[in-house]
This record gives sequence, structure tokens and C-alpha cells, in this order.
Amino acid sequence: MTEATIEKKPFMQVANEKEELNRSSPPNIHQSYPWFLVRDGKYLERQLFFSISENRFYKKSIPEMYNKEICTHTNGWLVLKDVESLDLCLLNLSSKEVMQLPRLETITDWSICILSSPPSDPNNPCHVFFIDADKRIFYFCQPGEDKFDKREFRHVDDSYYITYATMFEGKLVFLLFEDALFTAEFVGSELRFMEFTGGQIAKPSPPEIFHFKTYLIESCGELLYVHKMFIPVHRVYGFFIFRADPIEKMWMQVKSIGERTIFLSNDSGISCIATEQGVNRNSIYFTKSDDRFLYIFDLEDCSISKFLPCSIASYRGIELDWVMI
Repeated sequence: MTEATIEKKPFMQVANEKEELNRSSPPNIHQSYPWFLVRDGKYLERQLFFSISENRFYKKSIPEMYNKEICTHTNGWLVLKDVESLDLCLLNLSSKEVMQLPRLETITDWSICILSSPPSDPNNPCHVFFIDADKRIFYFCQPGEDKFDKREFRHVDDSYYITYATMFEGKLVFLLFEDALFTAEFVGSELRFMEFTGGQIAKPSPPEIFHFKTYLIESCGELLYVHKMFIPVHRVYGFFIFRADPIEKMWMQVKSIGERTIFLSNDSGISCIATEQGVNRNSIYFTKSDDRFLYIFDLEDCSISKFLPCSIASYRGIELDWVMI
């Protein structure tokens, strides 16, 4: 892979900004790809929903999201944590339905949160997980329960920590340290662990790479490992993608994702086949911390371009994420 280059596109111009601010948002219409959600304000009281295909953002102020962090989300449901009280709840972005969750005093900024399925899904029981990555402790509950249960994942090497987790084929899968992949699945009321793949991933990173970040993403029936590489100063160099082979118990490098698109925020990722015009296929949309821009990595030529989706968003104190509605 050669070093990716930044191609600066002209800033996106909003034709009538005043009219945009008065639009209700987001529209309750289906997109085959996620909305780009920008949250800003002193108390995160403003939400800007950007649609790539429409080339337009919609402004909203949802009271239920006031002063709350998004821990995780799936299919329009958010797990929210109040910044001050640390109270937890589930919020449906479309209906604004709220479900309170038990308090969990052990939550830290480094905890991994997973929502196994929407509470409205009748075929899959909904569990909320918080994972203490360093201690490898899994806290879990279902909506309506009054406390979190916990289960520790034990390993022969106590120095190994959990780097990432996601849902795949109804099971929670997680990376131990860098490459070893395990599953967590309920058998009755007991949470059991099993090895999914073994061995390290051969990542031929260039010598100038000084830092990287990994993601696990379910993508059209496949489990993808996305390796994001940084060069000084915190510039993204590029990505490697690997596919888990559960039969061979190994990772296979993927050069192209075809008609699929991957959307990455700082802590989470979504993959889908985007059918709308204007959404780049075989590409990775990603963000940077405290940066208002959207970046696009083209897997074919390894180039990086960027544009400004929401011209009114603050420079500082913003939260960026991708959400399906």
C-alpha cells in the first residue's frame, strides 16, 4: 500500500442555511446507509443529522438526549448515559420511547457497550452489555431488570485485555489483545465463552505507522476486522481489512468490499450495501476526534478525500457517530 493522499474538496455550501435550520429532522424515511449524527452544544443539546445522498443536514433538539453520551446503538435504538447522574436508558430515535436501565457504578470511559438487538425485536432477546476491557468482566442485563449481572472471562495470560466487541450471527464476539477472537453466548441464563479464531493477523504496516485502531464489523454475513493506521501527527494513513474464516480459524485479507460501504466513528462501525446515489461504494467513511470533516478512503486507489457536511457544527466539544433509523 502506498501512502494515501488528502484530496481537498471544496467546502459543501448550504444554499439556504436559515431554511435548513427550520427543517424537522431526521425525516422518518428509510436509508440503506446510516445517518451521520453530529452533536454539539455545552450540554450536547443539538443534533445535526446529515444525509450523504441528499447532501443536506437537518437540525434537531431531542430533549431525551440532553446532556447524555451515546454508549452504543443498533437499528435506531440508543444506549444513553447521563453525563452527570450516570443514569442509563434506551431511546428509540423515531418514536422517542425511553426504557430505563439499572445503574452501573463500574462504567468508565473505557468500557465497551454492546446492544445485542433492538428491544422491539420479538425473535431475539435484548441484552445490554458493558465490558470492563482491562479486567475482562462482562456486565449484562435485559430491559426491565433491576440490576446488572456479571461474568468474568478468564485467560491464561492476565495481561491480555479486550480491544473491541460487536454482535455477529446473534453472538457477541470480542477481540482479546489484538488478534484472538472469542464469542460470548447465552446458554439458558449462563453466559459462556468459546474461541472463534486463533493466531495473529499478518499486518504488513509501513515503518512510519506509529499507532493503529481496530474495529470488528458484521458485513453482509461476514465478520470484518478493520485495521486503521495513523502516522504523525494523528493523520490517517490508510486501512487494512480482514475477513474471519470460522472454518479455518484464521483471518483472510480483503482487498475490495465491492458494493459495500463501511462507516466508522471513533468507537463504532457500520457496514451496508448503499443503493442511493452519491454514496461511495468500496469505500470507508470515517471521522476524527474534534474534527468536523467527513473523510472517505477509497479502497481501490487508497486515496483519502474529505468534505464538510455540517457548516454550523462547533469545532470543539462535538460528538460524531453513525446511526441507522
